[in-house]
Amino acid sequence: MTATCRGACCSVTPRLSVSELFERGLRRNRTAPLAIEGAAMTDADGNTARFSLDVAAGKILGVSFRASSCATLIAYCEFIAETVPGSRLDLAPALTSEDLVARVPGVPPLKRDRAVLAIAALRAAITEASESSE
Repeated sequence: MTATCRGACCSVTPRLSVSELFERGLRRNRTAPLAIEGAAMTDADGNTARFSLDVAAGKILGVSFRASSCATLIAYCEFIAETVPGSRLDLAPALTSEDLVARVPGVPPLKRDRAVLAIAALRAAITEASESSE
């Protein structure tokens, strides 16, 4: 993969650094929520995350989030927001915290538990979207 390739041209999903994801995530973290908002999730350290989704015909069209100011949590949420759109609503829950840890390099071991919080918040939004489409 060349330095300018972002994966689309060669069918390889790039591994993005925490700092790249954090920078983009800071902007998304300030945007208004989308149509379907999941419950806010909180971990034992007081970090919070909440996802909102745009869904049509069983597909996730857009993802937004609100998260506390932890750089790792924002990076994980941004990774989700960039990779989940286009997924079917029933398949999106297959993304796991282990996937996030593997796909976002450079996270210190003590911060990797933020992936569990990000996935829990995503699943809460997916549950809300599934219930509202019934």
